[in-house]
Amino acid sequence: MQEQIVAWRRDLHQHPELGFQEHRTAGVVAEELERLGFVVRRHVGKTGVVGDLDVPDAAGRMLLRADMDALPVQEASGESFTSLTPGCSHLCGHDAHVAMLLGSARLLARHRSELKASVRLMFQPSEEQPPGGAAAMVDEGILDGVDRALAIHVFTAHEAGLWGVQAGPVMAEADAITLRINGRGGHAATPELCADPVVAAAQLILSLQTIMSRRIKPHDVGVLSMCTIHGGDAYNVIPDTVEIAGTLRTHCERTRNRVIKLIRDIVNGVETACGVTIDLQFAHGYGAVINDAAVVADVQATVEQLFGPGRLTPVEKKFGGEDFCCVLQRVPGAMIFLGVGNPAKGITAAHHNPHFRIDEDVLWQGAAMYAQTALNHHAKG
Repeated sequence: MQEQIVAWRRDLHQHPELGFQEHRTAGVVAEELERLGFVVRRHVGKTGVVGDLDVPDAAGRMLLRADMDALPVQEASGESFTSLTPGCSHLCGHDAHVAMLLGSARLLARHRSELKASVRLMFQPSEEQPPGGAAAMVDEGILDGVDRALAIHVFTAHEAGLWGVQAGPVMAEADAITLRINGRGGHAATPELCADPVVAAAQLILSLQTIMSRRIKPHDVGVLSMCTIHGGDAYNVIPDTVEIAGTLRTHCERTRNRVIKLIRDIVNGVETACGVTIDLQFAHGYGAVINDAAVVADVQATVEQLFGPGRLTPVEKKFGGEDFCCVLQRVPGAMIFLGVGNPAKGITAAHHNPHFRIDEDVLWQGAAMYAQTALNHHAKG
């Protein structure tokens, strides 16, 4: 099935669609699932697709998930099947996720008589942009009857064919932070008549960087990054306002709450020191993705069952956000990572990079992993 999986992936790669606009992608998915005998629901969570394979007297239901959306970035990978849509491309591997899950659908349809549990395939929209498509699909009942869930994400930082599997937090809780510093502008030659928001911004940024390094316990890891700063139009005019935006990423709610309190304390101090006022806004993004230990143990056994020893590799906690958290907050499950990097082929670019590529030679493994996990579910019960 490797050839078909690659063909699906390349077709989707050439026709990327942004979040909640995945109409063509959803059509490809729904038509294939219907052909295979799945009970299909379209337009779940706007543009999501659900495919059910029901087993009489089933001992549970396994959910397998793939995300479908692309990124608003111009591709520069040089692939022969590069995106045909200007300014939009699959630079995170979601096209591979869809292709692998479609491959598993074919396998499961062939092995339907061996299933002990029913299977639900979740093709979700808009993972890249909060509030995301997973929450919308959960709100429409996609987890009804589900007792276990699995998602596979391709990962170029790992050698092709290695499986990254880890219990506990694997992706971070993500918050967006916006600070608007309101001062009093004027001529650069008379700063004493102004309340300079540029100086306040400089103090604020430097002070915020001390939170993770000096105010949080070393094992309570997190990332606080200020990524944009905008203010002023002329070299000799102190502006009235400066805006800063950034992100906070943590793996537990306790650390998140502690950092937010410290941010507020620093903001209050800079206001007093610089004579400005600061409007602070938090936009809560995705929660942390926390893998269930029992599910991870089963996944590890399945990797060895399918691919032999030596194919497992530990996964460091990542600080990217993922809306699969919406599923794992309600049912036990795991997000695991399939290595698709290959330095010998020049495949090293990180996700979201315009030069992002993957080693397609291992995509069959993702399809096999999805299917075998479902076949193993409740096999002992």
